[in-house]
Amino acid sequence: MLNSEKIEKDLVELLAIIYNRVPWGKMNTRHNTHDIFNHRVRAASRRENLFQFVSKLCNYFGLQSLPADSIPVIERLRQNEEYVLNKVYDEHIPLCVMAFVRAKELKKIKNKNQLTFNLEELKND
Repeated sequence: MLNSEKIEKDLVELLAIIYNRVPWGKMNTRHNTHDIFNHRVRAASRRENLFQFVSKLCNYFGLQSLPADSIPVIERLRQNEEYVLNKVYDEHIPLCVMAFVRAKELKKIKNKNQLTFNLEELKND
């Protein structure tokens, strides 16, 4: 059964994970990083299946791997990959904007967890 809200949430999560993996500081560009990402997401969406989409998008940014927590998201999206790829192609701008917001949230969570971990290490010393 197709649940478009759940698919959209998973798609935004996947895009956010990929966005956060891109080494933006090493990119030598004058253009807005959001515009670059958005354009490459749309271009990658014309691939034959979801694995090819993810691989192409990662290749655009020189990524050789993704974190393990992206696998369950990809597996859920694969159940409706034709719908997902068409949705990305047709709605890439709002999906990417939502992904940018989610990427910031994920980065804050990661930083908070690292800080907590470091504080725990200091207490144990």
